[in-house]
Amino acid sequence: MIDDSVETQAILERMADVRYDLDKDVQEIVEGARDLGQWRSYVRAYPWWCLGGALALGYLLVPHRAQAAVPTGQTSAPLASQSHPTTPISPLIGQAGGMLLAFVGNLAMQAVSAYATQQADKLFASHTAKAEQDARYE
Repeated sequence: MIDDSVETQAILERMADVRYDLDKDVQEIVEGARDLGQWRSYVRAYPWWCLGGALALGYLLVPHRAQAAVPTGQTSAPLASQSHPTTPISPLIGQAGGMLLAFVGNLAMQAVSAYATQQADKLFASHTAKAEQDARYE
């Protein structure tokens, strides 16, 4: 049996404090992992970096316009009659690529968040089970 000495009570109180702190820390880890999957949290925390990154990414994803060679002299008439007006589709491809990249990035972040949550839950469950087992044998 457990004797009610001052040392025993101090140890029991310390164990209760550790359990409380562990629960609190695990909840913070889980919330932090959820925030990793939310792109809005990055925008709130680092708005200028996100704006710069979006501009750089947009510049890299959107293809540049091809410059047409300007015909000179005698070749201008045949080329002008053969040319067909075309509609540029490159901005549409850039938008679709950006949307696809955002979709894949969001899926990856959700997977990381789910994995971190699962690992945190396992860690918390094992600590809780061990604490309950230790409490039974005291």
